[in-house]
Amino acid sequence: MAEEDWGFFERRANGEHLRLLVNSGYKDAYPIQNYNELVSITVNVYRLSHSGKKKMDAIAELERWTARLEGVMRTAGNYYYVGRLHTESKLEFYYYVNEAFDESTVRAHINSQQDVRAQMYRKPDAEWEFYAFMLPDDREQLLIHNAQMVYALAHHGDQINRERTVYHWLLFRRNDDRVGIKRTLESMGYRIEEGKKGDPEPDYPYPLVISRTDDVRLDTLNRRVDELYRLLKGSEGKYDGWGSAMQLSLSARIRAAVRRVFGGAANGKRNGLPK
Repeated sequence: MAEEDWGFFERRANGEHLRLLVNSGYKDAYPIQNYNELVSITVNVYRLSHSGKKKMDAIAELERWTARLEGVMRTAGNYYYVGRLHTESKLEFYYYVNEAFDESTVRAHINSQQDVRAQMYRKPDAEWEFYAFMLPDDREQLLIHNAQMVYALAHHGDQINRERTVYHWLLFRRNDDRVGIKRTLESMGYRIEEGKKGDPEPDYPYPLVISRTDDVRLDTLNRRVDELYRLLKGSEGKYDGWGSAMQLSLSARIRAAVRRVFGGAANGKRNGLPK
């Protein structure tokens, strides 16, 4: 079995805002032989959120239901859990199963629940076409990385809503493109960091470092990365990541100091945890 590689990102499709959590660990292995059917379990989130319960109570109920679903799926047979999709009105779980999968066990679980209304669908998908639809493209991979970075920062005590200098690394195939885009970037509010060097790649030998003052909340970073990705796509350029200095809370600074005294703390780097 391929290793799990979960990533969260957002997408607009057919005028709808989708939030996806996808396991990309199967992208080099699919379609997996004999797992020819797609099972989807759709929860009516709109009904749950308008049931009269407090928001936190509704979320807790959904989490308990999801935990029970995981146990029921394990008793029903073998499967590959490939991801979930969340919109304003529904939450959908997706699995690939073989012919021996016993869906009656899952349907019994669904039908026994009163507070959470759900439906189960099963259809042939031998080529894993729906999984291919869910997989992130290059831009969405950047958004996944943003989510992972912001989670890591918050987990380490960073106050992500505080503004600081955020650096972005860009790469270009031709020096003319690197020089020509500087004025556009400045008009967008970025500073050109002439004194900082990027890491060139064989196909992109001309790096450029830019910066601006921002917080590092996920929506802010996604907006910046998205605008830079779209700008570079038309200019033989490539987005190569971001980084910033951490803004720790007092309690986090105390913990970091203790770690330095008793063993030291690991340094971060671009495309890892920022310093």
